[in-house]
Amino acid sequence: MQNGNGSIALGRLNTYLFKKAFTAIGGLIIFACCVLLLERLLRIFEVVTISTQPATDASTMVVNLLPYYLGMAVPMALMLGTIITMDRFSRSSELTAALGAGISLTHMTKPFLAVAAILAVSSILIEGWLQPLGRYNYRTVENRVKQTSFTAALREGTFTSVEGRTFFAGTGRGGNAIGPIFIYEAETNDDGVETGFRLTTANEGELIIRETTGAPVLQLASGQSYRITESGGLSVDLGFDGSSVSQMATLKPFRVRGDDEREMTTGELFQNRGGDRRDEITRDVNNAALHLRIAKTVMLFILPFIAVPFGLNYGRNPSSAGLFIGLVSIVALNKALDFAQNLGASGAIPPWLGIWGLMAMLAVFAAVIFFKSAFKMGQPPLTSFAQWVSHMQGRIKKIIARIRKPRAESVRA
Repeated sequence: MQNGNGSIALGRLNTYLFKKAFTAIGGLIIFACCVLLLERLLRIFEVVTISTQPATDASTMVVNLLPYYLGMAVPMALMLGTIITMDRFSRSSELTAALGAGISLTHMTKPFLAVAAILAVSSILIEGWLQPLGRYNYRTVENRVKQTSFTAALREGTFTSVEGRTFFAGTGRGGNAIGPIFIYEAETNDDGVETGFRLTTANEGELIIRETTGAPVLQLASGQSYRITESGGLSVDLGFDGSSVSQMATLKPFRVRGDDEREMTTGELFQNRGGDRRDEITRDVNNAALHLRIAKTVMLFILPFIAVPFGLNYGRNPSSAGLFIGLVSIVALNKALDFAQNLGASGAIPPWLGIWGLMAMLAVFAAVIFFKSAFKMGQPPLTSFAQWVSHMQGRIKKIIARIRKPRAESVRA
């Protein structure tokens, strides 16, 4: 084979593997996000059922949650997508043909590293910027929905108390009309001491939401207002044909972003690594979160060196354990990283020690398993593991048989 033809063949193989890997990994990312969102959707629907704009609020909350679930789905999809691609490449005998043509496993890993590089750049944007802002925006929407939940309760014909006022409205009228309406309000003096009560009734009203502020306004028609003094006296203060009750609830603005380290961008965490810019977040908590984000990006370049050997299959009886072991491995790794972050955030160990200690062990494991697969050309790791498990099962059965034999002879005697 000439050098020119060989380069063309290698380029086509790289493109072929890159397309296969990118398609599999992209599909898995979408699938994983959909599965992960299902559980949260139930909670979102529970929250927005009391919202005045349920469709808008639900859509906003889902969009703000996507970066969080993308951060979870990317490493999982990279691991499983690489295993699936190599497994198919092996089962179709394309791997054997490539190895027979002198193409090394190291070269065949390059397309997966290219995909990992693309995902790493995306992860920096997602984990470092979109995810913190999305988390804060999600909490902001949830806080606003909970503050305005009394409007839905008012439409349902139940007693609703908001800031010293108790509302009740009958239902069954068309459109936004409600009625009859009853409003009970406590009156206080400058010292906050109750001086009496005010009752307002109306035959009909309409609940509207201001487009600019989202604040509810209750417009009343054909009503009267009564005042009850401390002595129990009743007086009719006002009879009206039309009136409105605004500011039924003062929407309190949500707190400033950054009360939680998960709401801070990577740049903000880096600036606060000395712990002198944010009083709410300690130095250990800040640095543990920063090291975890960097480690998750670096991890994407290590995973292909584990996933490629896991996807290898030689012989007539290929192993199918790669997906299961890969899924268990990535889940266990994420849990271990979270545990290491918690240890660093609590001050039990330096913030970097647990996280980068795990990354070092992962890198050593990847180097060993890839070296044996690429340069030793022995049995694939999972095939060897399956054979070892079968060997151990055989030994255990022999030991059990030896233990049972003397017992059976003693019973006969």
